[in-house]
Amino acid sequence: MKKIIESVDKSGCTLTQLDTLQASLQNKLMGRKFLIVLDDFWAEENEEGKWKTLSGTLSCGEEGSIVVMTTRSERTCRMMAKVGELQHELGCLSEEDSSLLFQKHAFAQGRVGDDERKLEPIGREIVVKCKGLPLAVKTLGSLMWSKSNSNDWQRVKDSNIWNLQENNVLPALKLSYDNLVPHLKRCFSYFCLFPKGYKIKKDELILLWVANGFIPPREETDNLYVIGEESFNCLVWKSLFQVDDDDTCKMHDLVHDMARHVMKHDCLVIEPTCKEVKIPDEVLHLSSSCLDEMLILSSEDLGKLTSLRSIFMFGEGDVGCISHLFNHMYVRVLHLDLTELCTLPESICKLKHLRYLNLSKSSIEALPEWIMYLQNLQVLILCWCSRLRKLPESICKLRYLKFLTLLGSGIEVLPDGLKDMISLQRLDINGCDSLRHLPFGIGKLTSLRMLPRFPVGKERGAKISELGDLNLLEGRLEIEGIKNVEGLSEAKSANLICKTNLSMLLLDWSDKGTYTWEEITPEMFPEEVLEGLEPNPSLEILRMREYMGKTISPSWMDNLRNLVEIVFYGCKNCERIPPLGRLPCLRVIQLVDMHSLKYFHDDDINMSIDNTDMFICLQRLEIHWCPDLVSLPSNLPNLMVLEVTDCWRLISLPDNLPKLEDLELNGCDKLISLPCNLPSIRKLKFEYCDGLLSLPDEIPSFKDLNKLEIRSCKHLSKRCKREKGEDWHKISHIPDLSIDAPM
Repeated sequence: MKKIIESVDKSGCTLTQLDTLQASLQNKLMGRKFLIVLDDFWAEENEEGKWKTLSGTLSCGEEGSIVVMTTRSERTCRMMAKVGELQHELGCLSEEDSSLLFQKHAFAQGRVGDDERKLEPIGREIVVKCKGLPLAVKTLGSLMWSKSNSNDWQRVKDSNIWNLQENNVLPALKLSYDNLVPHLKRCFSYFCLFPKGYKIKKDELILLWVANGFIPPREETDNLYVIGEESFNCLVWKSLFQVDDDDTCKMHDLVHDMARHVMKHDCLVIEPTCKEVKIPDEVLHLSSSCLDEMLILSSEDLGKLTSLRSIFMFGEGDVGCISHLFNHMYVRVLHLDLTELCTLPESICKLKHLRYLNLSKSSIEALPEWIMYLQNLQVLILCWCSRLRKLPESICKLRYLKFLTLLGSGIEVLPDGLKDMISLQRLDINGCDSLRHLPFGIGKLTSLRMLPRFPVGKERGAKISELGDLNLLEGRLEIEGIKNVEGLSEAKSANLICKTNLSMLLLDWSDKGTYTWEEITPEMFPEEVLEGLEPNPSLEILRMREYMGKTISPSWMDNLRNLVEIVFYGCKNCERIPPLGRLPCLRVIQLVDMHSLKYFHDDDINMSIDNTDMFICLQRLEIHWCPDLVSLPSNLPNLMVLEVTDCWRLISLPDNLPKLEDLELNGCDKLISLPCNLPSIRKLKFEYCDGLLSLPDEIPSFKDLNKLEIRSCKHLSKRCKREKGEDWHKISHIPDLSIDAPM
């Protein structure tokens, strides 16, 4: 229920009691029509009551609401389905489909070796051995991509592993595992310590590998995280990890079974269904999904755990019942994903060899001063600890700490001694909205590679000049509160041009809503400050928010030849933007809330904007809430998506958009006609466009058009009325039509 609520609200849910969850979900779904997909659902025999509770809760929706559930368990299916006819059993892939899937991975771009025609017959025999199982086909295809010649392919086909019957491990998965290099085997199998279906941030997983010593160093770099990222990408490519859009990863259940299988002699995994525990000799890693089940371990059992290197705890319960585990001196990894954890057991301070401590999602309000005794700690993760307001000053004595992650925590201030933590490489303060300034001296942390946010201080906190020597920063950097920067010289002191590893730069003149537009004064010199914030030409993404100047015209803009995306947001005073068409790699442009902008190009409105060298790579153009904008560039040869919202003075669109697939217009009252040449269009959506009198006569020739949506358009809604409208004959062939009643 909690996950459904979070999906509806698009935010976290803090409720824990079943009755309150049920009431909240009913309130959100009552009278609404919905489609809910419960993917890869499992239920034990004793959980039928829980399903009935959920089923009853979901019955409050409007008629026509649908719940789709997928499961690999026939028992679960029988328990859940109310009507047998609504059950659908998926079969295996056909041999033809299996071959196509295999070839997609085995012969993907970048492969070197024998000609495909020589390998295809062997590949077909390998595909047959996969028995139509998509996961097996995909995994084997990814494996064979790395095999360069027919002898290697033949060895895989003839392997004895195909006869494997042990523990339901798919032979294809075991083959893929056996072909991993040793450090990748360790990285892969370590994931078995997480429960099935568990999602973890890619960053956290890589840091786990680093803390365990799984990542081998290289002569050319001392950045183990970067090497770990390469290892992660390799495992994803081999279909052993699944990656989601939010940069989290998980493992397919069958792959998870295989990871457990290969780690069976090293791991002790305790799950809620455990009745008894068999402790392997020399246990290295302990994982428990239920603290209460830990009570089944006797003191004699615990005495056998002398070789422990990792302890993982998940769920809810009193950590006091397992605090004695922290007496094992050689533990390197302690991962406590426990929502009810309020204080750290003092016995943890005995873990002298601890390298990795994760307390994410806990209810901790403060870290103890004794944290300083964990002298070998390299990784400290405190994600989503909403009650945590500050860190103890003693934490600054952790001289080997390299990675400090505070993502989404309630942190309001960082300790002054942070400047002395010279080993720190990553300081993740994303989502720490209460943190308004950084401590003085942070510029001394010259080993920092990740600092995603830098709020510029005024009366207190670090000035922008502290960025000057942080030239190893990579990835994303968001500079907030640029209104506090006083002139060109101070802006230049940030030395952004020397930060060659930054791929994304966000320049934000606001500082979390602490000023109003009435506060803008000429002394702020926004154009001068912007000139001084010149980034390195390697930058790929540039975003500006709440810029206060009248023009965006820094001399360095034309130097950003690698820029692929640019966003201007909330620059309400801005009347002129640079000629973006000159940037050869630019693929995405977003203009949002630009109230004073009249022209898309620079202030010389007579300049030729239909030059064939302009916007040659632009694929996506979004313009929202730009009420004074009157025109767009005329030459957009590769544009695929065009979205325009609340541009009340816009009078026309470009005539020639040969690659456009998606056109969405909302609140463009002055627009009276649409382009006629849209050979690639797939989707059209119009809302509140009262100036549009009719649809183009060419619409029947738009062969790929499969979706048309019209809402609150005075003339179009009437002309497109089903069977009776004057334009109905133009659109009746479109498969997906959604047109409201004429106003």
